[in-house]
Amino acid sequence: MVRLSSHFFGALFIVLSALSLHAQQPKGAIEGTIIDRDTKQPINKAKVTVLKIKRTTISDSLGRFRIDGLESGTYSLGIMALEYRNIVKTDIRVGPAQSAKITLELQQWETTSSDVVISANKDKFFENNENTRVSSNMLSQEEVRRAPGAVEDVSRMVQGLPGVVTASDARNDIIARGGSPSENFIMIDGIEVPNINHYATQGASGGPIGMINVDFLQDVNFSAGGFGVKYGDRLSSIMDITYREGDKHGIHGKVDIGLGGGGIILEGPLQTDRSSFLISARRSYLDLIIGGTGLTAIPNYWNFNTKATYILSQSHKLTFIGLGGIDAITFDDFGAEASPFLSKRTYTGWQGLAGISDSWLVSPNCFIRSSISANAYNVDFQRDTVGRNQNYNRALEREFLFRSDISYRISSSDLLEIGLTAKSIQAKNELYDEPATDGAGVQRPGILLDMTTNATKAGVFGQFTHSFLGVLDVTAGVRLDYFSYLNSPVAFSPRISASYQATENIRLNVSGGLYAQAPPLFWLIGDPRNKDLEFMKTTQLIAGIEYLPVEDIKITLEVFSKEYKDYPTSVLNPQYSYSNAGTDYNLNNEYLLPASTGYARGVEVFFHKKLTDRLYSMINYGYSQIRFTALDGVERPSSFDFQHIFTLIGGYKLMDNLDFSMKFRYGGGRPITPFNTQLSEQARTGVFDFTRFNSERLDDYYRLDLRVDYRMSLGEGINMLVFFDAQNATNRANIENPVWNEKTNKADRILQWQFLPVGGVKVEF
Repeated sequence: MVRLSSHFFGALFIVLSALSLHAQQPKGAIEGTIIDRDTKQPINKAKVTVLKIKRTTISDSLGRFRIDGLESGTYSLGIMALEYRNIVKTDIRVGPAQSAKITLELQQWETTSSDVVISANKDKFFENNENTRVSSNMLSQEEVRRAPGAVEDVSRMVQGLPGVVTASDARNDIIARGGSPSENFIMIDGIEVPNINHYATQGASGGPIGMINVDFLQDVNFSAGGFGVKYGDRLSSIMDITYREGDKHGIHGKVDIGLGGGGIILEGPLQTDRSSFLISARRSYLDLIIGGTGLTAIPNYWNFNTKATYILSQSHKLTFIGLGGIDAITFDDFGAEASPFLSKRTYTGWQGLAGISDSWLVSPNCFIRSSISANAYNVDFQRDTVGRNQNYNRALEREFLFRSDISYRISSSDLLEIGLTAKSIQAKNELYDEPATDGAGVQRPGILLDMTTNATKAGVFGQFTHSFLGVLDVTAGVRLDYFSYLNSPVAFSPRISASYQATENIRLNVSGGLYAQAPPLFWLIGDPRNKDLEFMKTTQLIAGIEYLPVEDIKITLEVFSKEYKDYPTSVLNPQYSYSNAGTDYNLNNEYLLPASTGYARGVEVFFHKKLTDRLYSMINYGYSQIRFTALDGVERPSSFDFQHIFTLIGGYKLMDNLDFSMKFRYGGGRPITPFNTQLSEQARTGVFDFTRFNSERLDDYYRLDLRVDYRMSLGEGINMLVFFDAQNATNRANIENPVWNEKTNKADRILQWQFLPVGGVKVEF
């Protein structure tokens, strides 16, 4: 398979290169809208300059601009407007088939002193706002798309940012500064999304394969901690995703074909020059091309993405967002010689989200965005062993949500933000576990559950930002969260952050506050006494320095401390805190107590070079200690305590249509629990020695990914991208997990991905 794919893409590359030599080179365009970052008011008469060629235009009364006649390539835009800070938007890819479409948000500056004007007019290549002053990074669509090893998955790209680790190559879980995958908040265009992945983990945010089409992205704002009160009911991180808008002038599309699947995107106007739609569908086809090879556990999935905008008036815009996926996979461990298990596991499911938001410009100083949305998650999982049903989980979870956020600019120095959310939850769960000895050697009585649970969640927040002389920005806010299922249903979260422009190139940032999150409903339903659990809580303190030696390079140094309390912990397994959920020892459907405490402390260094000419890079190193204490009172390393993490992502544009890039990642050995060999041999299944919970570590992790992207024009209005990604190019045998081989009745191991070639072709028209 590897040799076939290499020959295929090599031949395809040669043929398409020859075709491109004779193809015409038609022109492309950049179009977009410029708005106020806080009030979303269109900015008239903003000056937009294509920096490479010094082409300039001016935005109209609706903030719109368009620059035609551009050669295919990558550009940077400089934007200037009276009373606003200058910005530079890099990494804008222009092709002959479709215009590049962007929305640019400018931040007001204060006119208190002449010094402010000088600071404000310095170009800003790196963005942040009142809600993400620290531990925050903005990624463009191109940075996500071309990232080596990420397979155009936004979550896998985020894993390369400071403070983020992952436990497995096979999954895209985001583990931010020790927080489990259940502690992450995701939003798309102002609409909350529980999970953006196929084969989603119930009660968490991760999975093995992303559902979001990378060609929908405009940018992604990710914060690993210290975020503002706008984002609630999460402890560790936020991923705020913005979709681009579709083409407002004509019908265009894109077809992509890769080793794993194929898809199509269509976009076009709903109102010429005003409103648009964007829709995609994608299907895997590994089951069609290798189904007869004997390979087991072949994923079969569909996904769908939609965005549509409609202009009602100059003050009202409607936006519709849709996201969905259909999944099926079977792990036939009996027939797979390499599998260490004696079972058959079947997973089928689907999930979907639909939401509509209204953007209302009440006045030049006031903006309201309100949305209603509904999402559903369905799963049917069962495990059989030698004809005996061991367990199953059939669930249908539905949520209906209303959200409204208001931004009011009192003056050029003062911004008030308030908001509320209301959520109705209905979950139907059918659960079965046979009476058995669990992985820690504890005899469990089994469970048979068929119940429907109804609950409500609500949250309100208020936040005020004041700028002192344009050099010190302070934001203070409070948040109140409510969850009806708990007997203690209310949590209060005050937070404060400050950012000080010490010099023209140095900024100091601090943040502190309380964060609260209700335990996932799936953890609670296994025992009625779990209603006595509390909101999980952290106290976060973060301090950092941001240095810009030149305008397109940012270097940050941050130290952080997270103190956890009231985390659920197992009663039957008193060594186990649910802060470790999402890795090897998931113990659902049991009685829990809010008795676990812990901490995560560390330091991170990050270097980010934007693409302004030919070279781009991201380099980060982090050292941390993550410890938790469960019901037995013993402090132990968390399952996510990797200690050392180093990531290097870099690329070079050899030509404007030819990119080479690489990613190298190192991680310290992950804590693991050894097997009790005697009990495992007697039971003929793995029994961990929980008295030595997380007392040993795997070997250190290394991985090198290489990627090449080549673009070409095939004629008027047709553009093509060919890419090839060599994941784990050195074929290093990193260990994912120790396992007990039920066929040999001995300790064994499962390896991470070894050398894996991935490639594909995209045609734009």
